[in-house]
Amino acid sequence: MESNKERFKRELNETVSFNLNDTYFLDDDVPYSPFDGQEAAEIITPSEAEPQPEEAFPAAEAELPQTVTVPAERKKLSLSAADLSYLLYTAGDRIEYVGEETVRLLRYILSRLSPVFIIPWLLLSNLVSALRKKVRVLPKKVHLSLTDDIKRIAAEIRAITNASKAVKKKRGLVFGRAMGKYFLMSFKRHSHFWKTLFNISLPAATCFLVFLVSNAATGDSTFALEVIYNGRSLGYVESTETFEKGRSQAVALLSSSEEGSGLSLNKQPRYKFSRVRINELSNSQMISEGIIAGSGESYVRACGVYIDGEFICAVRNESDAVAVFSKILAPYEAKAEEGTMVSFVEEIEYIQGYYKEDSGLIWDTGKLQKMLSEPKSEAVYHKVKKGDSLASVAKQYGLSRKQLRTLNPGKDFDDFSSVGKLLVAEEESYVRVKEMKTRTRKVSIPYETVEKQSSSLAKGTKKTSQNGAYGQKLVTELVTYINGEISYTSFLSEKITKNPVNKIVLIGTKTYSSPVYGGSVTSKGFTWPTRGAYSISSGYGYRNPGISGWGFHGGIDIIRYGGSTGIPVVASASGTVVTAYSGWSGYGHTVVINHGNGITTRYAHMQPGSICVRAGQYVYQGQQIGRIGSTGNSTGPHLHFEVLVNGRKVNPLNYVR
Repeated sequence: MESNKERFKRELNETVSFNLNDTYFLDDDVPYSPFDGQEAAEIITPSEAEPQPEEAFPAAEAELPQTVTVPAERKKLSLSAADLSYLLYTAGDRIEYVGEETVRLLRYILSRLSPVFIIPWLLLSNLVSALRKKVRVLPKKVHLSLTDDIKRIAAEIRAITNASKAVKKKRGLVFGRAMGKYFLMSFKRHSHFWKTLFNISLPAATCFLVFLVSNAATGDSTFALEVIYNGRSLGYVESTETFEKGRSQAVALLSSSEEGSGLSLNKQPRYKFSRVRINELSNSQMISEGIIAGSGESYVRACGVYIDGEFICAVRNESDAVAVFSKILAPYEAKAEEGTMVSFVEEIEYIQGYYKEDSGLIWDTGKLQKMLSEPKSEAVYHKVKKGDSLASVAKQYGLSRKQLRTLNPGKDFDDFSSVGKLLVAEEESYVRVKEMKTRTRKVSIPYETVEKQSSSLAKGTKKTSQNGAYGQKLVTELVTYINGEISYTSFLSEKITKNPVNKIVLIGTKTYSSPVYGGSVTSKGFTWPTRGAYSISSGYGYRNPGISGWGFHGGIDIIRYGGSTGIPVVASASGTVVTAYSGWSGYGHTVVINHGNGITTRYAHMQPGSICVRAGQYVYQGQQIGRIGSTGNSTGPHLHFEVLVNGRKVNPLNYVR
């Protein structure tokens, strides 16, 4: 039986002295051009400059033939197209053989190194067992030593290289086509080899990639994107988001300038994948500055001044702009009380940006200060002419009548033609100073009136049992002054220092026990004011001069012929007693009753001591309130009865019959 050593020697001899003259066509239609005998000899017999096949195998030098003899007749034969085809076919077999031996070599190496990588001592016992089973079933054909495998692969590669060089000298294009066909054929015939190679190379490539990434993460270099924008490199960024953020910042910086706002920054950048040092990376601010620098325009960085969002100018330094506005506030701050906040009514903003230096937008502080000291707009007056009115003038200037009156205090708008001229728009400044300070003032707290029912008082009667008293509180407010005048006030807090005392009013619920006389009631709800006297001695209106007390008579005088003294006087309608007067002047003993809806009645000249009601008492219709007498300015016993509507005397006969 041939040993492995002997088989290796035989295969090596065959490799060095394979026959090129066997006929084999790769293409039936186009034969390959033959070589002459000399060219074949050059292919078969290595030149002096090339290393001899035996030199690659020093270990087997004693046993191998020292020289390879090529028959003379073979040297004289010329190479045909079939020879070239056979050469390629043989080369394909050799490549396949090299692949198989490479797989064997890799398996051998992995079998030797697997304990180092696959069996770490931290793995669990079951994982170790599973890996050992896999190691046992590895191909047992890995029997050659590492030295023999390397020698075999080297010999195969050397033979293929020498043959390929000879072919490419004459027919490089044919060689390329033939090799392409071979590789396609090899993928089909030797799929196992390529799968094995892929299974080995993919994990290796993955490990290499992991190594590169980890090295980039832990080292001083990293992978980055080179940004090329508008034909120039802006630097290296970690991601495209950094560039987009920088472009947004560039747009914001240029938006302050009227010229810059129109600059197009919508061009798309190009990116190149590169490996750079970490300190070479650019941030978004550096990118934005690079975009502006590469825009082709001449910009200068300055501080834009905005008042209520309106661009005024740009100043070289922000501190210079702040100093101009601080100078305006300085007099107000000097005289301000402790705790007073001084600021501007308008919102002042300082925004850094880029501006064209020759655009006239960049001012010095003197020009800015002069502009702020002048009015933004002058006061506007309207000269009143014939046909004008308060409403028409207010409408003409978009004001309300109240606003127009506020703008012109002291004007007599009742006589509009004499007003002369009206202020319809005040002078407007670029900035106004406001002062905000706290103010504490005393405020009275009103008391409440609480009504309580009392059975000890007659129904309809009210009596105050406890007078009310105002409380007091301290109110703290934030007062805002604009140009020295109060503009508006904001409530902050309050503290009660004295609680109010409620007023208590007793409401009588006791039913009156005095007799109530019945009688007919008119459509207006009133009844005759006496019971037993129904004659009228003097009616409502002007009286004859011959009668005592002549002139206008505001009521009616009621009597009973045959004697009127002592006849009961009753309330003509229910209501509350306003006055219960006992006296001799004027109406004499008088009672006045309020019936609501502005109607009151008066009962005069009653008998002394006969009044049986008091002020504040509620009386019912027909309830006795006194008796007929002749007190006060009276010529004899009678009842003077009046009806008043909203304080004006009317004819009582319109209410009673």
